Amino acid sequence: MSTDIEAARVHRIRGIEILRTGEEDRQDETSTGQRKIGFRERIAHFTWANFTCTQSTGSIAILLSEAPLQFRGLQTAGVVMFILNLALFLIFCWAMATRFILHPHQLKRSLTNPPEPFYFSSFWVSLETIIICTQRFGVPHCGPWLIVAVRVLFWIYAAVTLIFSTAMWIVLAKKSPLRAMQLHPAIFLLIVNTMLTGTVASAIVQTQPPAYRMSMIVAAVAYQGLGLIVTVMLLSWHLASILEYGLGPPNQRFGMFMVGAAPSYAMVCFIGCSRYLPRDYGYFATHPAAVDILQVLALWSSIFLWLVAFWLFALVIVATAPDILPFRGGRFEPQMQFTLAWWGLIFPNVGFTIATAFIGQELGSWAIEWVATVMTILLFAVWLMNIVLHAKAVIKGQIMWPGQDEDVVKSD
Repeated sequence: MSTDIEAARVHRIRGIEILRTGEEDRQDETSTGQRKIGFRERIAHFTWANFTCTQSTGSIAILLSEAPLQFRGLQTAGVVMFILNLALFLIFCWAMATRFILHPHQLKRSLTNPPEPFYFSSFWVSLETIIICTQRFGVPHCGPWLIVAVRVLFWIYAAVTLIFSTAMWIVLAKKSPLRAMQLHPAIFLLIVNTMLTGTVASAIVQTQPPAYRMSMIVAAVAYQGLGLIVTVMLLSWHLASILEYGLGPPNQRFGMFMVGAAPSYAMVCFIGCSRYLPRDYGYFATHPAAVDILQVLALWSSIFLWLVAFWLFALVIVATAPDILPFRGGRFEPQMQFTLAWWGLIFPNVGFTIATAFIGQELGSWAIEWVATVMTILLFAVWLMNIVLHAKAVIKGQIMWPGQDEDVVKSD
């Protein structure tokens, strides 16, 4: 048993060293311009991980609409972000379709060769942000037909993501078995995309008729239970992996923020749904005191989860700080290069920020609302940085390049 563990450790360490060496070699190759490849070869490396950009852009649009301290033009900025996200999503869908048309064999490989299959979940999460943004920015300006359309989209999303999350675990088990103690942080996306059904419900139930609202809230709570329990199981393996094998390559560590997405969005769901419980309908008409009880439980359950989310957030900050601004020779020399894992800075922390704002609003705390506002400003600044670095990485060949992306075939 100890021999197997030691062999796994050596395998992991060697893999990290090879990855780091390969990154340095590829950077030299790209910077000197010694190798040129065409569109056909580059599009072959457009992976599902690119949808982390659209899930983050859409979440920023939602964050702007939920900012606790609103000011003139903020909602307009949210609409602009929503439109930009729609444009990016369509472009990325076209790019993925082009990849699979030009390289048909890569469709199967993209769903069976980790870590790329984990990022397929980002496609569904991007759709989740589009549904919520449609509610935020479309419903107030359209007729009842859009309320019905959003409701239909909600149930489609709930069904498809549940089927996807169930099937993908089996596909990976049969095609690409993983070591439990060597999990990629993106694996959390496989369950987060499903539990976000609850987040969608919390965002749209306000305008739904009581009969439909009740069923959505019930589904939301059920999906949160699934997401939180599976996340706890994965979290134990993730923490064991960190202790056993280390933190992994610095360029990939921002992806660890995804670990904190589940408790963050669970808080958003609990408080959001509790605000719009149908007080005079069905169960709540029979048990009128249940509304007040559940609202209290939603708030204090969220406070219970808040420190968990903060602790997971702090772990990543402490793990990455020395590599973000390493102090060497009397000056700061950043050693990190942009990868698509950097989008992990946005989406999970948007949930954490909205949850913080909701807690502040429920407690009537002006100070907490200001903290959430500062977090919103910082996240928007990080999004601007990432979108520029993402474009620069495409131009310079740091991504969408052989050996640089999540489609690298893993050796046994």
